[in-house]
Amino acid sequence: MHFKLGKLIHKIKKSNLTRFQKRDTFNMRKKLLFFHIITLSIGGLIYIFFRTNTLLMFDWIDKLMLSDLINIVREFTIPLKKNIPSWFLFSLPDGLWLFSYVCLMLSIWGRTMNFQSIFWFLFIPLIAIISEISQLMKIIPGTFDFVDLFMYIACSLLPLIKFPLNDKQKIY
Repeated sequence: MHFKLGKLIHKIKKSNLTRFQKRDTFNMRKKLLFFHIITLSIGGLIYIFFRTNTLLMFDWIDKLMLSDLINIVREFTIPLKKNIPSWFLFSLPDGLWLFSYVCLMLSIWGRTMNFQSIFWFLFIPLIAIISEISQLMKIIPGTFDFVDLFMYIACSLLPLIKFPLNDKQKIY
């Protein structure tokens, strides 16, 4: 009798722990997706509100028949552009998009890093970093910007600091 009661208590504790772990995992994924959507949106809004309307993004806006609405909003935001630092207009959006990407990868892979997931975690951030360094070395056209490089590195690492990998993490 005592043995069966001990087994039952162990089973209840184990199932509750699993339920709490599942809830924590679900809540963490919700947070990651929230930060993914918010940073992706803020980066896009900076482009929409302050950048030139000859960018590809504005073709998409036109196809969605939102040009009139965006132009009304831009009438108010474009005059503010002269008071905004250039790093905010030109470097921050790309950094926010990298932050967004890493949050999405953390959500998809359940904050685990292994041989399969490491490729996806590093793919886009490395493309951004390598392209900026390649501009410095004149391998690809463009203007190297240290602030861009800093944003790429910092915003790729920040989600890993804010949402650390799972405790029982092995990289292999």
